[in-house]
Amino acid sequence: MAGLATKSLGRRWWIVAVPLLLIVLIAQMDKVAISILMSNGQFLRDLNLLGRPAVIGLLMSSFLITYALFQFFWGWFVKRFGPRVSAIVGIIMWGATMVMSGLAHTAGALILARVILGVGEAFMFPVSNTFVANWFPVRERGRASSFWFNGILLGPVICGALVVAVTVAGGWRMVFFFLAALSVLIPLPMVIFLMKDHPRQQRLVSGGEVRLIEEGSWARTKEVPKVEGKEGYLSNYNFWLVTIAWGFNNIYFWGWATWMPTYFQTARHFSFRSAGYVYSLTFLVALFVNWGVGYISDRLMKRAPFCTAGWIVSGILFFVGGFLVGNPYWALVWLVVANCFNTPAMMLSQPLLHSIVPEQRIATAVGVSGGVSQLMGAVSPIVIGFIVGASGFGGVIVFLALASFIPGFLTLFLTRKGY
Repeated sequence: MAGLATKSLGRRWWIVAVPLLLIVLIAQMDKVAISILMSNGQFLRDLNLLGRPAVIGLLMSSFLITYALFQFFWGWFVKRFGPRVSAIVGIIMWGATMVMSGLAHTAGALILARVILGVGEAFMFPVSNTFVANWFPVRERGRASSFWFNGILLGPVICGALVVAVTVAGGWRMVFFFLAALSVLIPLPMVIFLMKDHPRQQRLVSGGEVRLIEEGSWARTKEVPKVEGKEGYLSNYNFWLVTIAWGFNNIYFWGWATWMPTYFQTARHFSFRSAGYVYSLTFLVALFVNWGVGYISDRLMKRAPFCTAGWIVSGILFFVGGFLVGNPYWALVWLVVANCFNTPAMMLSQPLLHSIVPEQRIATAVGVSGGVSQLMGAVSPIVIGFIVGASGFGGVIVFLALASFIPGFLTLFLTRKGY
């Protein structure tokens, strides 16, 4: 029995961390497939979108608005019904909206499907953070967060090549039908049959592993500064610093994720296929950096310094690569490196919240933080659409570079406080 207990001390990684990675990966593919299709001529002609960049931007912003607003709801729902039930409900909604998207014959119908997709996928941050809070000690939450957060990066990596291949083989509608099947067949069985709300509910986890998790909780650890009082996180200055920093990063992330293929195709003159592969490359490189930074931040039990350095350096590199470098291939190198600094900072905003908010409040706290920050990011694609129409991509580069630089300045205050 002792040998069995020892062997099961790491099962939380297989039961929770790996499934979360796959769930978030597929969710992200559902989100960003539209970004690749936005640079496809047949898609634009079929939906009468040629020469309408603001409407094209609305395809992403319409999703992001409900994605932001319903995080407030999902934060409460996850606290009330648990992350497992919440994930089941949300995943079923994904599949339905992907079918709706494939059947759309007008921009308005596709925008409606995107609105509903935003409602369904809004559970992602409250659910993922609640699973991490329930299943991992505070000291492991950098690595645990890097697992599921890398699904956000792997989604575009796989999606870029996949959407191009499926579009070439069967047309843009087939992309949505393929994603509908993928959304239901992989994530849903994992949540139903494997994942539980708490480790004590999973018979595959030993008592020793349960004790290891519980003894490393926020309330018991002495490795993070604690200012949480009876008034809760809403009056906690540190909570709002993370939230606003995350919001500015969402402006950067969703603006870049939505418009990057179009930027490389129109401003840097890559082909449609090449733009899709470039889209994948920029996120693939950053994926490995995420795991490394997650590990180091756990060893040092510091999150904020990595956020500060990552965001500030990313903003500088993004500006240089997008605005000052003329050669498209060298510009690509600068922008890929910029993402390698940005994405670990964005990822560590999640365990940074875990260092500020106790487990029993993490679902609602992330619902509020995610809702506010995603609302900030929701306007980015459509604002960039107007900027592109008015002045081209030069203004867009400046706009996004500032959106990466500002959160680094905000988390500098948390770095000085020992987070």
